[in-house]
Amino acid sequence: MIDRGISPDVPTFSILIDAMCKEGMAKKAHELFDLMIERGVEPNTITYNALMDEYCLHYQMEEATKVLHSVVVRGCEPDVISYNILINGYCKAKNLDEAMQTFEDMHNKGLTPDVIAYNSLIDGLCKVWRVAAALEFFEKMQARGPSLNICIYNILLNGLFTNGSYEEAMRLFEKLENDGLEVDIVTYNTVIDNMCKSNNLDEAKKLFDSLPSKELQPDNNSAVVKDLEILGSLQQFEAVSFDVGPTAVGDMS
Repeated sequence: MIDRGISPDVPTFSILIDAMCKEGMAKKAHELFDLMIERGVEPNTITYNALMDEYCLHYQMEEATKVLHSVVVRGCEPDVISYNILINGYCKAKNLDEAMQTFEDMHNKGLTPDVIAYNSLIDGLCKVWRVAAALEFFEKMQARGPSLNICIYNILLNGLFTNGSYEEAMRLFEKLENDGLEVDIVTYNTVIDNMCKSNNLDEAKKLFDSLPSKELQPDNNSAVVKDLEILGSLQQFEAVSFDVGPTAVGDMS
């Protein structure tokens, strides 16, 4: 394109840089970014976000933060996605203090944190055993918005159980059912599995046996099933073949 005398515009450069970053071609992406500057094409937020994401994927948080500062210096305003990338990067790097500070910076600049920001923080806090802080952010999410979804409940439930807060997790599960939010198989797998681990097998069996009435398919390969087989609770399912479903809450990208 350039050899033919055609000058790429901002969207063209941004799309190419983003694609290179996602394909692991960081060096070429940065070379193209430098060429963009040399040719007087001013990067936009999408361009900077692609570079920040690439740094965060490799836990190079200092470099990612420099990119965010460059956005401001060059007169381009960071958006919600910019801050989400940094928050998620800090959480993956287990630097939760910086993640929470970035969250507050985002809020102070008049940007409204979305469900992705809250999900990243709550998941990250649970993984470093800071359950009280995770619950605090959950309460902030309820007060400020955005709308709660089942994913955030699954993250928090898994975090509470993992950190030994069984009673707190069960209260959250009961609230979830009472509030009428649609619960998925991941939620039930998490709760039933932890009931079994806590030796509450009768309650686990009761909840497991209720799944068909909720039009949910038990996962025959899960730890839940292996525990409940001891009680013979799978007899009613012997003639039915179910697909393998999710068994645990996965990590945030």
